[in-house]
Amino acid sequence: MEIKERLDELRKEAIENPGKKKRGCSSCKKKKVEVNELPELQLDETWIPTQQEIGLAYEELTSYGGVKEDKKEMINKVYMFLFGEEFNFNCGGCASNQANKFGNYIKAH
Repeated sequence: MEIKERLDELRKEAIENPGKKKRGCSSCKKKKVEVNELPELQLDETWIPTQQEIGLAYEELTSYGGVKEDKKEMINKVYMFLFGEEFNFNCGGCASNQANKFGNYIKAH
């Protein structure tokens, strides 16, 4: 259909149905979903680190002599909670960037 034909068609519709505007396709619009029940919260499984635990994790991460193997799990758990990603101990560049990110978080809070 050419542009001129389409314009003529739209004009004709406007004259026949004044005040009614077509508003796109209704089948692609999201339908309202009625929620009757909320899922139960599992507070037992949720772990939120305290400020002391966050500080301790950062201290262990930046301690002189490197990170001890037994502290990596705790550091990773805190880092995962704060930033939603695992701490990459195997890559020096990634670990440095993540440590800087963690340090900026500590300074801001």
